[in-house]
Amino acid sequence: MIDFEIGVLVDRPIQDVFAFISNPMNLPRWQNMLVEIKPAAPGPVEVGAKYLTKGEMLGRKLEGQVEITDYELNSKFGYQGSVGPMQVHGLISLKPAGTGSRLTLKAHGEPAGLFKMAEGLLLSQVKGQMEANLDRLKSILETGS
Repeated sequence: MIDFEIGVLVDRPIQDVFAFISNPMNLPRWQNMLVEIKPAAPGPVEVGAKYLTKGEMLGRKLEGQVEITDYELNSKFGYQGSVGPMQVHGLISLKPAGTGSRLTLKAHGEPAGLFKMAEGLLLSQVKGQMEANLDRLKSILETGS
């Protein structure tokens, strides 16, 4: 089992941060494990909306599906899905912090197959990658690049 909680302070208003993170099409811009995402069916971004994903982890190309599980305007955005042989759940929470926003990511994963055998390595690598992803997200939101 993989569980961790990490956070970052972003010098942007909550509504700007939420608008960016709650748009699944932005995920490949700030999550380096994700290469491509597309809606499974047309429709709005809301709880129950599903997206097809392509990514890479530990040198393996993976395809999966993500479903939005939480969507509270300017407050929470959550998702669950399968990425190759792993079930994942992520919840991003936002709180005001001065003129910016405090973003907290709680992640839970259930690896299977080869990933289950490498669970300790996987936890370290995934947590490190997600910390780098939050740094990338912060940079994108604060500098526009």
